[in-house]
Amino acid sequence: MESLATGLRCVWCAAESPLDYLIECSRCQGLLELHYDLTEGAKRGPSMLSGGTLWRYAAFLPIRDPAHRVSLGEGQTPLLEAPRLAAVLGVRRLLLKFEGSNPTGTVKDRSSATAVAAARQFGYPAISVVSTGNAGSSIAAYASRAGLRAFIFCYERASPPKLAHMAACASDLIFYQGVYDDLITIWDRVIQELPIFDGGASRNAYKQEGKKTLAYEWAEQTDFHLPATLVLPVAVGEVFIAAWRGLSEMSRMGWIERVPRLVAAQSARSNPVVTAFNEGRALTPLKIGYTVAEGLACGNPERKGEWVLKILRESGGLAADAEDEEILEAQRLLAHTEGIYAGPTGCATLAVLVNLLRAKQIDPDEPIGCVISETGLKSEVTPVRPQGIIPTYEGVKTLLLERLAQAP
Repeated sequence: MESLATGLRCVWCAAESPLDYLIECSRCQGLLELHYDLTEGAKRGPSMLSGGTLWRYAAFLPIRDPAHRVSLGEGQTPLLEAPRLAAVLGVRRLLLKFEGSNPTGTVKDRSSATAVAAARQFGYPAISVVSTGNAGSSIAAYASRAGLRAFIFCYERASPPKLAHMAACASDLIFYQGVYDDLITIWDRVIQELPIFDGGASRNAYKQEGKKTLAYEWAEQTDFHLPATLVLPVAVGEVFIAAWRGLSEMSRMGWIERVPRLVAAQSARSNPVVTAFNEGRALTPLKIGYTVAEGLACGNPERKGEWVLKILRESGGLAADAEDEEILEAQRLLAHTEGIYAGPTGCATLAVLVNLLRAKQIDPDEPIGCVISETGLKSEVTPVRPQGIIPTYEGVKTLLLERLAQAP
C-alpha cells in the first residue's frame, strides 16, 4: 500500500510543512514529526497490512515511491514469553521484544531502512551518522545495500565487533575522540551545509520513523492486546518517541484500546532524562564518561530529550536508570534463564525493570514488556580461558554424575 503521509508538523508550535526534506521547523526551529491520514487505517483496520519486513507498515511510513525502499530483511523480530525470568523477578507475565535478530543485530536497522530510503527519495548520494557503534554499522550496511556513500563517525572506544562491522560496510569510516556529545553539535552544523543526508538521531523525522514499526509489530504479535507497561531504552530518545508515535496512531485508529504506560530506561552513568524527570525540572546536559551500555552513552539528548520528558509527563510514564554492574547482572540473568544473549545496551531495560520492581513502582501482577535492543554478539566480552579435561569414558561419566548431583 502507498504511504498515507501528508506532511510534517512542529512538535512545539504545531506549524505545518509539506512532505519535503526538512529537519526542523522554519518558524521556531523545533523538531518535526510526520503526520498521516489515518482515516483509511481506521476504516480498514489491521487487515490493510500485507507483506513482510518493516515495509509491511509502508502505509504509516513516509516513503512515497516503493522503488526507493531498501531492506535487508529487518523487522518481524520475535516477541518472546519469558516465564523462567518472570518467576525469578516475581512477575506474572513478562514479554521480551528481541531486536537482536535484525540484520545487523540491533533495533537501529528499523530507522536505517527509512533513513536510507528517504535519502534516495530526496536524491542524496550520501548519508552520514555519528555513532557509538550500532548506528554506524547499521547505516553503513543499509547505505551499501542502496548504493549510497556512508560517512560514519565512530566513537573510538566502540567494541571491536562493531568496529569490524563498520570497517567492512562503510565507504568512509572516521574515528573521533571523546564521547558522542563532543561531536554531535559540530556535526549537526556541518551536515546541513553539505549534500549529505542527515542519518543522525537528534533531528531527522524520516530516520526516526522506522522505529515506529516496533510498536505496530508488537501490537500485531499480541493480537492488539499490549502489556500494561513497556520498558524502552533512551539515549537520544528515538526508540521511545517512535514507539509512542506508533502506539498513539494505533489508538487513534481504534486498533488498540489504550496506550501502555511507557518507562524510559537509561544507564545511571548517562541519565539526563531520568534526572530531569525524577527531580521535576528541565533537561540539563550531563558530562558523561564510559558506560558498558555504550548505545545509551548520551549526556545531552537536546530537543529529543525534552520531547521524551513531555511524553512522560503528559502520559503518566516512568523514568529510571541502572548502574553498569546491574546491567551486566541483568545480561547474565537473561542468558541463564531464557537463553537470550543480548549486549549490555540491550539489557539496560531489564536492569531498570528489576530496580522498579524492587522499588514497588511497577505492579508485578500486570503484564510487562521490555525491548531488548541488541544482540550480545557485537559486544566486547571478557575472554573465556578454558582448561580442558582429558577425555576418557570413565572421566566424562564421573564428571557428569557429579554435576547432576549438584544444584544447577
